Amino acid sequence: MIPFHRDGTDLVAELDDFEVALVTSLVAQVNELIGGAGEPAASDDPFARWARELRSEPLDRSDPVVARLFPDAYEDEVAAAEHRRFSQDALRRQRITDSEVVLADLAATADGKEPLVVAKADLDAWLKTLNGVRLSLAVRLGIESEDDHADLEKLPARDPRTQLVALYDWLGLVLESLLDAAHS
Repeated sequence: MIPFHRDGTDLVAELDDFEVALVTSLVAQVNELIGGAGEPAASDDPFARWARELRSEPLDRSDPVVARLFPDAYEDEVAAAEHRRFSQDALRRQRITDSEVVLADLAATADGKEPLVVAKADLDAWLKTLNGVRLSLAVRLGIESEDDHADLEKLPARDPRTQLVALYDWLGLVLESLLDAAHS
């Protein structure tokens, strides 16, 4: 990856074809995990949105990634469940909408043949989505502190987790590059 740079109000980077495929796959996997596959289009009708929210299935919080992406707002389980009932669908739909922005921008690169262009209006969607993917990797790797990360960096090269740690670190660099370019 050639780091992001500002081009007018857009942020632009060069990604190789495998990087585009990798980020696309990771974003799609997280999107599918939270129920983004086959979602009906959002409606502008408030009654239709309300009816959909009442029908929506709760997320499977037994998956630690889902629990990390949608943490409880309260320590009290009853209050947390009530909060989830009223907010989960909107939060989930926002994550899905953000991921669709990222996937569309990645598709526009024509598998890395064209530069990746992130419009200023889409910066938050990119940051939230890439951070969500990175959090998902952290959960799967058991990273809860800097010490956990440091321990994983000491793994032997043949340990299959080393590739995931490298991916976790690379996504951190992508996020850093995106933020640096946005604030330049």
